[in-house]
Amino acid sequence: MKLKSALIIISMAALCVTYGHAQDASDFAGTALQLSQTSPGGTARILGLGEAQTALGGDISAASSNPAGLGFFNKSVFSFTPSFNYLNASSTYQGTEISEGRLNFNFGNLGAVIKNSNGSGKFKGGAFGISINRVADFQNQIRYEGYNSNTVENGEIVFDPNRPADFVEYTALSSYVDNNGDIGFDNDFAELAYETFLISPFQDGNGNYFVDRDFYATDDNGNLIIDDNGNPVPAYSEPNFPVYQSETIDSRGAAYQTSIAYGGNYDDRLYFGGNIGILTMTRRVEREYIERPTNADLNNIILEDNYEQNGTGISATFGLIGRPINTLLVGLSYTTPSYYVIEQIRDITLTANYAGNVQESYGFDYEPFDYVVTTPSRLRLGATYFFGKLGFVTGDIETVNYSGANLSNPSAGESFSNENNIISDYKSSINYRLGAEFRYEIFRFRGGVSMLADPIDDNVDQGQLKFNFGGGIRTEDFFADLTVLASQGKESVVSPYPGQQAVVNNRNSGFAFTLGFFF
Repeated sequence: MKLKSALIIISMAALCVTYGHAQDASDFAGTALQLSQTSPGGTARILGLGEAQTALGGDISAASSNPAGLGFFNKSVFSFTPSFNYLNASSTYQGTEISEGRLNFNFGNLGAVIKNSNGSGKFKGGAFGISINRVADFQNQIRYEGYNSNTVENGEIVFDPNRPADFVEYTALSSYVDNNGDIGFDNDFAELAYETFLISPFQDGNGNYFVDRDFYATDDNGNLIIDDNGNPVPAYSEPNFPVYQSETIDSRGAAYQTSIAYGGNYDDRLYFGGNIGILTMTRRVEREYIERPTNADLNNIILEDNYEQNGTGISATFGLIGRPINTLLVGLSYTTPSYYVIEQIRDITLTANYAGNVQESYGFDYEPFDYVVTTPSRLRLGATYFFGKLGFVTGDIETVNYSGANLSNPSAGESFSNENNIISDYKSSINYRLGAEFRYEIFRFRGGVSMLADPIDDNVDQGQLKFNFGGGIRTEDFFADLTVLASQGKESVVSPYPGQQAVVNNRNSGFAFTLGFFF
């Protein structure tokens, strides 16, 4: 059993490369960012409006986004929203571009609103609501591949310690030898490489120790190449003998918010409300990294890195909607910081397959690692303008200061100071959502767009643009809505090991369907 502190050691090595890996078990700052980039979500109607809902009422989605919207209900309702999403991830690594996709089914929203009273005087009563919203989606399938090598100048291989050409070179650089010839490691990947005989300590002619790779070059027939001193020649990656590298990252899971909310109505002019949000998240990531050298007595290495995160949390939202004139609604909502308590478990295994059907394998099962994530608060301002019975236009502006996220209380007294320093460089961002609905008798037609800002100043664009459109019908007894979903533009970066990066562009499409009944 490996000590939990190894997780922190790996994170410090990985996070010095770039921000927002999001798929790395040790990228706790990336996890905090993902949990901060939640979406209000909701029914197919709200999705069709680009998720703009701060100044709208009469929809179960209000229970989580702006509870004041519950004050518009004059009867009780139950609704559910299943959805299908096709997730496409296009990756670029070492000049090679490939694409992976996955179809995912989930429930985006489920809930009920109970109209509890008609009130008295100017107080028109209110309604209680309970809903379950999918606020973050961790589903993805990423694969990248390419050939890598060191450069050669004047017939000599040039090693760049900031850009190791292969995983074995990285682990050799992450190891050291003391004066007694005993090897030590800066991270667990290096120890895995040593235990599978990929690296070893050696001694030069002057009696100095160093760490180098422990597998050797072969000719085209598989025979070892011997130098003038009768020793086998180590197999290094170079242009004529590149190393093939590929990785598949399978991510599953989501974050949900269960909202218990109340909204009231004062004189059909002022609507107010609040909720308590109970948060749950689960994510399972399975990574398989493969490296295959050219002309070596090592056939390939396979690194399997699997982790699972499970967390619970809490937040609250308060909101107001005012009607200054009959055709205009203005809304305001504030969501407090969210507090997640997360447990992470992880196991990694490295397998080296050598010539002659020789296999060496070694791995670690980590103890559970617990920590707390605090996400930043959110402030939303919205407005809706009605064109009589023909429909309306609505829009939201949301501000989020991503540098307000925080990591704390790690297991075994470890420190998150490095990760929190990274988070402090995140930006304060503004997100925009705009939608419109046209009405004709019982029919509804909608379209919307949302523009989500990039929270980090770097060379990776994590901004996202979403286009949604759809329609539905609404009667006195039930309603049904269908929305087509599309998003593009969100980039992420994954690293096989520090010093190398693959850039991934994520595009999603799908549809959501809501069926609701009044009672």
